[in-house]
Amino acid sequence: MPRPVRTALTTLAWLAIVVVIALGAAGIVTGMDRAPSESGPAAATFDGDPEVTARLDTVSADLSDLDDQVDALGMHARNALAALNGADPDTAETEIAAGDTLVGDIVRRTAAIRSKLAAVPFVGTADAGLHLSSGVLDRHAALEAALAATDGLDGAWARLSISAIAASKTSQLLAAHDQLMGQAADKGRIAMYADADKLIAQAGAQLTTAKSVRDDLAKTVDVTVLDEWIRRNENYDTALRNLYKAIAKVGRTVTPAVRNAVKAEKAARSQLPPDNKALVVIMADIGRGGMNQAVIGIEEARATLSDAIDKADTPTPSDSPGASDSP
Repeated sequence: MPRPVRTALTTLAWLAIVVVIALGAAGIVTGMDRAPSESGPAAATFDGDPEVTARLDTVSADLSDLDDQVDALGMHARNALAALNGADPDTAETEIAAGDTLVGDIVRRTAAIRSKLAAVPFVGTADAGLHLSSGVLDRHAALEAALAATDGLDGAWARLSISAIAASKTSQLLAAHDQLMGQAADKGRIAMYADADKLIAQAGAQLTTAKSVRDDLAKTVDVTVLDEWIRRNENYDTALRNLYKAIAKVGRTVTPAVRNAVKAEKAARSQLPPDNKALVVIMADIGRGGMNQAVIGIEEARATLSDAIDKADTPTPSDSPGASDSP
């Protein structure tokens, strides 16, 4: 082949190679310039997002229902506290019974939701970031935080329930004591001292039971007022009983023993509250103690739960459609 022809062919071959290389380089550059949202590993779809998102939607709905239940529990707590402060034990017991049922359901529902969150795939594994976007992982963490707000609710309700039941029972015992002592005084006025003595003994039994219930109250509230009320009534019961015994021995004769008994009864009676308003004071004192703290604890848990649910259901910027790092 003549040299000029061979030279021309060689030149064409090199030109073809240069064109191919140039085209390939252009393709690479084009691929590098392409926005991450178009293709490539940086914009790859996280394969776990659809399934996990669906599961988290279910958990979010469950938490909303739980939030409603915690709100209802707070209402029962407030109503029970108001009833006890108003010396209305029957209403308090009704509210406590309704709350007992509700808090049991809350505990069961919380455990079920926690199991659902624990069963979500990929979360907590070493390669979670390869399967789930940061937005989905953040949402899972937020829902866990929301659920944690209910921790301790059953304990707070137990404290309130114990205080409320004990306070209600104490109120009934003290009222029964006053009624029996009133009957005893009626018997004493008509000189039926033996019958009066029996009634005073029955009234004393009410105070003895009240003191045992007082020990339950002392675990959660300040019982100083209650202790003082019981002490003063015990003193009066003893003084009136001694008076009737002294009179029963001598009849209408006024002896030094009778004079002393009359004086002691008068002094003890002066220490008694004039009416049953003392019971309201006692119930209010109890309400300002552990029960009040339990109500506050329930309200704080409800507020924390609601805020956490709102945060979990508010998408982060990385979750928004079309978001990317490109201008």
